[in-house]
Amino acid sequence: MTADIALLRVFHAVMEERNVTAAAQRLGQSQSTVSAALARLRVALGDELFLRARYGVEPTEKALQIAPDIAAGLDRLEQAFRAAEPFDPAQSTRRFRLLLGPYAEVVLAPALAAAFVRHAPKAQLELTPIGPDLDPRSLAGQTFDLAIGRFSPPPQDLVVSELFTDGFRCIVAPGVHGVGAVLDRDLYERLPHVVVAPPGKWRTGLQKLTADAGLRRNTAMVVSHFLTAATTVADIGGIATVPARIADMVAKPYGLRNVAVPLNLGNFPTQIAWHPHNRRDPRNIWLRELLKSIACGKSDSGRNGQGASN
Repeated sequence: MTADIALLRVFHAVMEERNVTAAAQRLGQSQSTVSAALARLRVALGDELFLRARYGVEPTEKALQIAPDIAAGLDRLEQAFRAAEPFDPAQSTRRFRLLLGPYAEVVLAPALAAAFVRHAPKAQLELTPIGPDLDPRSLAGQTFDLAIGRFSPPPQDLVVSELFTDGFRCIVAPGVHGVGAVLDRDLYERLPHVVVAPPGKWRTGLQKLTADAGLRRNTAMVVSHFLTAATTVADIGGIATVPARIADMVAKPYGLRNVAVPLNLGNFPTQIAWHPHNRRDPRNIWLRELLKSIACGKSDSGRNGQGASN
């Protein structure tokens, strides 16, 4: 078979989306055009490549075998074209896709959306939950540009760096904790706790930290989202231990006290991960630098990525 770039792009899109309709939308083509391209590929390669599944399609063994080489070849071509074109965020119509952990989404999404409106108004921004663990294939296949969360140990074959660190604070119902009062260990352990248990490493990390510090939490309810915790704390007259940035965001709007944890639980990192093939990509560099500026509170950064570090 003589390589046809258009057919290979169709294969790559279907492989990543696992859905012919979604692949067609991603490529800006009709579903019939994508189906016809797949039919040509099946004849040329002597394999079904994709089989119908309940919610889309599933790749055959041969498709899984050739997918990495096709992705790598398309990536090299794309890198060559990118190197020849300067990146202008203000004119870009690109869709940026990010994988975010629950904590990162709450603290970064509003500022990131505002930054896109200012610096890349024609671009699209898509945020997707990261799930319990990061699958490196999501970034290696360029389904997503980068991921933000807590990666311990760091996934193989990805570049991981620290974006920012945060500590912990308590949000407490005002009826059980007066203004200016110190939250001591006895009260901390007696109050009904709303425990935030999102997927991923943050959940087990806080459990270990409180256990290591010898702090007991009188668990009244377990929720999966930080914002749910705030409303629940207010309703039950309780307490929740949350990252400091979350406490700063929710305490005042929900009429809660933002106070120190009785024992120092230390800090935890929020990290950013991307595939090495994006190390020098100007679009990815711009996005990473924009995120760094937001994390540092420099909201007016992000004009271009040409001077960014790699």
